[in-house]
Amino acid sequence: MLTEQEEKSLERSDLIIDGATATWDMRIDGDINGTYVGSFRFRCYLDPLQQIAADRERRELLGNQPLYASEHESFLAYALTQLKHRIITAPPFWASSSPAQLAGNIADENIIAAVLDAALGAEIKYKSHLKKKKLDALSRGKKSTEKLMEGDDEDEDEDESESEES
Repeated sequence: MLTEQEEKSLERSDLIIDGATATWDMRIDGDINGTYVGSFRFRCYLDPLQQIAADRERRELLGNQPLYASEHESFLAYALTQLKHRIITAPPFWASSSPAQLAGNIADENIIAAVLDAALGAEIKYKSHLKKKKLDALSRGKKSTEKLMEGDDEDEDEDESESEES
């Protein structure tokens, strides 16, 4: 059975899943720099080494005392490092002007949050789709088994009536 969140993720038409990647087209107004328009392609999940690398980079961004970072700083560090590993292709506005900087170093934090929401939404939609396929296959298998069992019961009834006639 799919959860409510999984059901909603499958209905999310702005994310197009193709294999283990997702495409998302955006047109969102920023708080500072106007409207952002472009298409992103995301990985639908991070492998274990990518997860570790993203978290290591998040901690590095927060410095020696990450526990003293504000909630806002923690969110930005999480968002940018997750997106570094999740984004496959991005529109030009996302690129960094310096190789030393993370991509997505833009003035409009609402855009960063929207891109992270789409990237994480792609993972949820992808995993929900896999779970739905699995549940559908199990359901079909169960129905086939029940159908076969019903057929065996009918065959046994026929065998019993034939032996009674003899």
